[in-house]
Amino acid sequence: MMIRNIAASAALAALAASPMTVSAAFPIEPIGPTVTVFTATPTLVGAGVSVSALGLASLTSDASGNLVGLFPITGGLLDPDLSNATVEHVGSGLRLSRGGVDVDLQNFLIDTTLAVDTIFGSVTSGATFIPLAPLFSLSGLNLVVTDPAGDALAAFLGIPDLGGAQVGFALTSPVAAVPEPETYAMLLAGLGLITLAARRRTQKG
Repeated sequence: MMIRNIAASAALAALAASPMTVSAAFPIEPIGPTVTVFTATPTLVGAGVSVSALGLASLTSDASGNLVGLFPITGGLLDPDLSNATVEHVGSGLRLSRGGVDVDLQNFLIDTTLAVDTIFGSVTSGATFIPLAPLFSLSGLNLVVTDPAGDALAAFLGIPDLGGAQVGFALTSPVAAVPEPETYAMLLAGLGLITLAARRRTQKG
């Protein structure tokens, strides 16, 4: 088990490259949260994994029992033509726990300057710390676990490998008000075009 954990950590760290800096970009004002709906909540619960908020993050549940996470935007950079951006969420995160083992995912950074829109974050479990690892990829609003993150979570928590699995939806909101959990579906539908991923694809189209 220890060797598997070390191998998974090494693989995750190997892919933890620093995101590209957007040239001639201007700062993002820290208003509004990134709203994340974890539709894989039943899968995690079924595997005995509990999820809790860390730092500035907050977690609630929708009518279907899916966890809804709010992660305050603390800064970032946006390209003048809205084609690329990095969005920071310093001081917030999630803790995944199972069988006395905790895995903390924190300080999320959405980066749309790469070939694949990616959410990076720090990973802490026991003595293991990875400062900037690729945790999720974004395809439109779809939140997908990266292969190295899936391997690491499987090794640390002893759960099935979630690499490549869609675990929810994510929306970076420009609004200052924090939406109620039951309104997230309307928010996703009504504001989908202003997500960073969608804006980049619109500009390219």
